[in-house]
Amino acid sequence: MAADPSAPPEPARWIKLRASAAERARWQALAASRGVSLSDLIRASLGGLRLRARREPPPVAPELLRELARIGNNLNQLARAANRHEPVTATALLARLIAIERELRAIRAAHRRADPPGSG
Repeated sequence: MAADPSAPPEPARWIKLRASAAERARWQALAASRGVSLSDLIRASLGGLRLRARREPPPVAPELLRELARIGNNLNQLARAANRHEPVTATALLARLIAIERELRAIRAAHRRADPPGSG
C-alpha cells in the first residue's frame, strides 16, 4: 500500500560511518568543491544521483537594496490604505504606481549596466 501523502515526513535518521581522517578530509574537500554538504555528497553517491552545485547568490549593491526597500515601503503604505478603506483617489493611486514602475525600471537598467556581461 502506498504511503499517505498527507502524513508528516519521517524524521531524519542518523547513519554512523567510520572513516579515516584522510578519507573524511578528502570527502569534505570534494563536497566543498561541488558546493554541497558532505551529507548531500554521500546521499547522492549512494543513491546514484547527479549532484548540482549550489549557486552563490550574486552580490547586490547596498544602494540597490536600500532603494528597493524604499519602494517596498511605498507599496506597503498603499496596501495599508486600501485595506483600511481610506479614500485614495484613483488618480493619486495610479500616479504613485506609475512612479514606482518608473523607479523600478531605472533601478533594473542601472543594475544591468553594473553587471558585466556573462556574470549573472
